[in-house]
Amino acid sequence: MKTQLILAAWLAMNAGLYAQETDTASKMPKSVAETAAEIDRLFSEAWTSNHVEPAPPATDEEFVRRLYLDLAGRIPAASETREFLSNTSVTKRSELVELLLDGPAFVRHFTILWRNALIPQAFNEPGTRALVPGFEAWLWKHFSADTPYDQIVRELITTPIDFGNNQPGLLQSANSPSAFFIVRQLQPENLATGTSRAFLGVRLDCAQCHDHPFDKWKRDQFWNMAAFYSGFQQPDNADPQNPAMMNVREDNTAHSIRVPSTGNVVPAKFLTGVEPEWIDDAQPRKILADWVTARANPWFAKMAVNRLWAQFLGQGIVQPVDDFSDSNPPSHPDVLNLLSAQFITHDYDLKFLVRTITSTRIYQTTSRQTHESQSDPREFARAALRGLTPEQFFDSLAEAVGYYQPYRTDNPFVIDEDTPRGRFLELFRDETESPLMKETTILQALAMMNGEFIDNATTLDKSQTLRAVADFPLMTNDEKLDTLFVAALSRQPTDSERATFSKFITDGGTTGDAKSAMADVFWALLNSSEFLLNH
Repeated sequence: MKTQLILAAWLAMNAGLYAQETDTASKMPKSVAETAAEIDRLFSEAWTSNHVEPAPPATDEEFVRRLYLDLAGRIPAASETREFLSNTSVTKRSELVELLLDGPAFVRHFTILWRNALIPQAFNEPGTRALVPGFEAWLWKHFSADTPYDQIVRELITTPIDFGNNQPGLLQSANSPSAFFIVRQLQPENLATGTSRAFLGVRLDCAQCHDHPFDKWKRDQFWNMAAFYSGFQQPDNADPQNPAMMNVREDNTAHSIRVPSTGNVVPAKFLTGVEPEWIDDAQPRKILADWVTARANPWFAKMAVNRLWAQFLGQGIVQPVDDFSDSNPPSHPDVLNLLSAQFITHDYDLKFLVRTITSTRIYQTTSRQTHESQSDPREFARAALRGLTPEQFFDSLAEAVGYYQPYRTDNPFVIDEDTPRGRFLELFRDETESPLMKETTILQALAMMNGEFIDNATTLDKSQTLRAVADFPLMTNDEKLDTLFVAALSRQPTDSERATFSKFITDGGTTGDAKSAMADVFWALLNSSEFLLNH
C-alpha cells in the first residue's frame, strides 16, 4: 500500500511532465461512432490541407474479405461472404464487426498477433520455440476474458519467476507470460530494451554502450531502465542454449546495476529521469509496471494505439511502430492523441480500439488508387496493400480449398511441424516488420505453384471445394465459376474475367475436359496476387 501511495504522489508531482498532448475535450468519454467521426474529420482536414483526394469507399466484397482477415485471421467462407452481401441492413458492417469480435477466431487471431509482437524471437531457437504454446495459452485466456490491456501488461511485467519456497526452481512456462523473460535470457539489458520497445515504443538499443547517436537517450538512462531487472540471479551452470531450463531466482530488493563498460553503479530510474523512492517491500518490477501502465505515462497508451492502427491500416501513425522519438514525429498527431486519450478513458479496452478503427472512413476506403495524391501511405488516403502473416495465409488457403485442420484436444496450442500447417508456417515465416514490405522467396513461390498442399487443393479427387463445385449437377459452368471466385477471392468475377474463364472452361482448357479446366482456374486464383494480399 505504501508503494502505491508513493507512486500516486510521484505522478501528481510530475503531472506536467507526463501530461498527454491532448486538450480537455478529447479526454471526455466518446462513443465508438463519435470517436470514429472525429478521426474522419481530422483526416478530412489534413487531406484538404495537403491537396489529397481520398479513395472512394470499399465495396462490400472488399470490406468483408478485409474484415475477416483482420479480425478472424482468414478469408470468409463462401457462405459467409454471400450472407453478408445479401444482408440489406444499413448497419451490416458494424454488425459484422460485433459478430467477429464475439467469436473464437478473433481470440485466436489476436493471440497470434500479440505473440508475434511480444516474443518475435521465440522461433529462433528450439529451446525457446517450446515456450510459445504456454505464452499463447496465457494470451488466449486474457483475450477471451476481455482483460484490459494495462492489466495484461502489468501481469506480464510482474509475473513470478522464482518458484518453490524461495529455492531455485525450474522456470514455468505453461499458461504463463514467462516466455517474455526467457527468450531474452533473463538479461537485464535485453529486458530493458524489450519492455521499452514493446510497451512504450522507445528504442533504447543504441544507448547500451554509448549515448544514442540519433536520439536523446543516454547510456546511463539505458542502464537505469535495466536496473529494474537487476535482481535475476542465474547459476553458473545455466545453459544459454536452453534458456527454458534455467534455474533462476530473483532478489526482489535489487534496484541498481553495474554498467559493464564503465564500472559505474547506477540506480533504477524511469525513462524520464525520476528515481522511485525505495521503502519497505517495494519490488522493482512492480514499481516499473505501475509506471509503465500509469494513465499519465506519455508513451504507453499511444504505443498500444499505434500498434493496433498499424495492424489495421498497414503502418502506424508513428512508423516504425516502436520508434517514438523526437526525430520521428507522428504523421497525424491529433489522431494519435485522440485515440490514446479515448483508449484510456475506456479503461484500455482493446475492442473499443478495434470497433473505432474499423468504423472509420479511413479503414473502409478501397485499396484501388484513383488519384496520384493517394500514393503516400502516410496520408492513409486509400487502403494499403498488406502482406498476409503466414498464419493468415495458410488459414485462408485452408478455408478456400475446404481443408479441415486437425485439432489437438489435449493441447490446442501445440506446435506440430509435421503437419501441412506446420510445414507451411515454417517455410513462410519471415522477419519483416512491416506488412507493406512483404517479399516472396523462390521456395515460397514454388510451394504455391506445385507444392504438395496446393497440388492436392487443386486436384479433383483430393480438393473438397473443387470436387464439390465441379461435380454439383444443378449449377451451370458460369455458376460454378462464380463459386470458385467467391471461395478464393470473396467476389464475383468481372465481366472480362467471366468471358475469359468461361470460354476456357467450355473449351476444356488444355486437356479438353471442363472439370480439369476448373481445377486450372482455381489454381490460378489461389496463386494470384489478389489472394496473397490483404487489400
